[in-house]
Amino acid sequence: MDSNTDSTGRPARSGAQSPDGLAALTAAIEGLAAQNLDGLSDAVRAERVLVLRGLLDRLEGQWLEELAGVDARGAAGAEHDVQAGSTAGWLRARLRMGASAAHSSVRTARALFRGPLTGTAQAVADGELSPAHASVLAAGTHDLAAHISAEAEPVLVEAARRLDPPRLRQVVAHLREVIDPDTTASQAERRHGRRGLWLTSTLEGMVALDGLLEPEAGQSLLAALDPLTRPANAEDPRSGSQRRADALTELARRALEGGRLPQTGGVRPQLTCWWTWTASRAGPARVGRSAGWGRWPRRRVGGWPVIVR
Repeated sequence: MDSNTDSTGRPARSGAQSPDGLAALTAAIEGLAAQNLDGLSDAVRAERVLVLRGLLDRLEGQWLEELAGVDARGAAGAEHDVQAGSTAGWLRARLRMGASAAHSSVRTARALFRGPLTGTAQAVADGELSPAHASVLAAGTHDLAAHISAEAEPVLVEAARRLDPPRLRQVVAHLREVIDPDTTASQAERRHGRRGLWLTSTLEGMVALDGLLEPEAGQSLLAALDPLTRPANAEDPRSGSQRRADALTELARRALEGGRLPQTGGVRPQLTCWWTWTASRAGPARVGRSAGWGRWPRRRVGGWPVIVR
């Protein structure tokens, strides 16, 4: 292994020599890491976050350009004097990228720097578009004729300057409907047939979820969950997946308490509670006390009728 890289192929942090032309960048990153931010005002720190994100986007654009060059030359694996089976496979092996991310990176690099999306490449290099926007355009036009992609690119780039990646994906989908309605309709029909939601109760009483939603339905769900998924405060200990789970639960609770759901078999939803006869003789205030529940939180049931068994 080269002395200037670690086991993942990334530049080493121990002060080892960087590849040609990257020494100044490595030094700048080390300098950033060594800075003490405690004395900075909130405004300055917020501005730094925005500026660094823009610089990261431009740097990733440069990475995509160099990735396209390696891919064109068949140089994947050359750092070890071997020939990799594919550029995407090389990225997976050396950088531990997932299969989807590796293939998406290669596809985007080819479309921008070896394909018809030259305007997109320039916009990314100038910091006007993020690599995420470029990835959407590359994925949405990869199977279109090159001249059609080139003709549509100015409109798509302008849309990308105004929209986030999910909304940009909808614009690209609309473009495809206009260009090739038959193919788009068949693809939509296949997606519709693949949709589904699977719920399974575990032995512990939890519920495991798995599913696949059509693009519009998925975006609707994400939009509904987004305001409920944000951390409660800076000390919120929940992980992202836990916040999404809580958001889905909260969304369902609000829908149930709103009273606008259809009736189930002609009867409004009911909550069934099970406990022993001994517990019931202790009175409502004592039910569940042994488990530490205390009184039943009526605000959680939204006025449903409760059936005691």
